[in-house]
Amino acid sequence: MTLRKNIVANYIGTGVVALAPILALPWYLAALGPKQFGLVSFVAMLQALLGLLDAGMSQSLAREFTLCESAHQRGTQGAATLLRSFERVYWIFAMLAMCLILPFSGVLASNWLELSGLPAEVGQWAVYGAGAIFAAQFPGSLYRSALIGTQSQVELNVVMSISALLKHIGGIVIVNVWPTLPAYLIWFVIVTLLETLFRARLAWKAIGGGRNHVVWSTGVVLKMMPLVVSLSGATILGALTIQMDKIILSKMVSVELFGYYSIAWSIAIGVLQLIYPVMNAALPKVVNMRDDFEALRSFCAKLTVVVMLVVVVGGGIFYFMGVWLLERWLNNPVAVAYIYAPLSVLLIGTAMHAIWNIGYLVWLANGKANNALFSNAFTLVLSVVFSPALITRYGLVGAAFGWLMMNVAGTALSFGWLKRKRLSVE
Repeated sequence: MTLRKNIVANYIGTGVVALAPILALPWYLAALGPKQFGLVSFVAMLQALLGLLDAGMSQSLAREFTLCESAHQRGTQGAATLLRSFERVYWIFAMLAMCLILPFSGVLASNWLELSGLPAEVGQWAVYGAGAIFAAQFPGSLYRSALIGTQSQVELNVVMSISALLKHIGGIVIVNVWPTLPAYLIWFVIVTLLETLFRARLAWKAIGGGRNHVVWSTGVVLKMMPLVVSLSGATILGALTIQMDKIILSKMVSVELFGYYSIAWSIAIGVLQLIYPVMNAALPKVVNMRDDFEALRSFCAKLTVVVMLVVVVGGGIFYFMGVWLLERWLNNPVAVAYIYAPLSVLLIGTAMHAIWNIGYLVWLANGKANNALFSNAFTLVLSVVFSPALITRYGLVGAAFGWLMMNVAGTALSFGWLKRKRLSVE
């Protein structure tokens, strides 16, 4: 019953989080213009790259909180110490990252971005905003891990949904009153910080302790490091793999074209968000099945059916109604002309990525990361080698084909759980 409740809560929460920016996007594009909107997309990409600082930690912590929950240790000093110890680590990292990125804002704005006539100061604001939003958002991933591991996903999704609605409904108002990039970024920093603070309150309530009575422990942090390090390599490569088409494209085309591609990419990743609620709800169950491979294999087969059902339904809707939906949504024929072709390819790659996630879930549950590390490294190399040539020859569609190529390869490498014998993930 808890699994079903969490899946439903995750779908509602993730649906709101995924749909809110997509539905708000036409207003952002109209108010800010394609060039400033391209910088908004660049901010989102920088946030994702800064998120690599969290690589491996949040996943490892979700696993540890799940183990505490299954061992009936909820509310004990151990779970509270785990949260308290990493809380300090996360907040310090957030502040350091923001302080380190600010001095390089001018270099990034002038030497990486094709600003197409926009003032260099606007490009610098994009970098400032990315650093500030990251600093406000980064500790929230720790509290998210605690809430997932303690089966408090309903509460987590309530906060996520309210925050997403506040960000984007408020964001529409802000950019229509003050149609500038700084106004948009300041609003997002404020709402993101409030969301993180509410997550913190819920996480401590779920653990059953209070931070004032918990001592920070270096030993707890060091004990987690081997698993964090092993997962970090895989997670860093995985995050780079997801972002690589955009990273390469942002250097090769104008911010205007990059903005159009980012709209297509946002839709594709928004569709992928429909899969993550199932994965988040399934993680505690998969962790508890890690010693019963046959049960794990059966569960993953059922999970694959669920994922494929979502993919087929979504693919059918896009095939029959894609152009019509884009035209009604954007009300911008130029944008639709740029977006439709790369979006078609991106969605196929997204479907493959969703299936790839099931194999990754099994590797994570077993506390082993070598298979994930290899698959992510292999697909990243494919992207770095082939994407520039694809973009040069085919433009935005070429970048989308780079995404598709990576995910076909990753999916093919992820099917180890289908074997009848227990898979070694050494």
